[in-house]
Amino acid sequence: VLAVLAVFQVMRRAATFALTRPAREVLFTVLRREDKYKAKSFIDTFAYRAGDQIGAWSYGGLHDRGFNVSATSYIAIPFVALWCGLSLWLGRRQVALAHARAKQHTTKL
Repeated sequence: VLAVLAVFQVMRRAATFALTRPAREVLFTVLRREDKYKAKSFIDTFAYRAGDQIGAWSYGGLHDRGFNVSATSYIAIPFVALWCGLSLWLGRRQVALAHARAKQHTTKL
């Protein structure tokens, strides 16, 4: 069991390093340097920690109310859909801002 958990943790961290982090960094390319570092520090400190805490409280609260792992998974589906929708919106917004910035840069030349 410990070996399975260790392998899963290594795979999760590798996926985060290879996919999630670069994708998140791309979203910041359209921001001014000052805004970028303010947003990154807020996200890295508050948002991740708050998300971890809310997840722990939610799981504990659902478990205390008698929901098993399967029921908790079904309850999470709307949140996953919301998260996917947010990621699509952020991606489209990033592309639009990148095009606007490129257009602004070419008009200055």
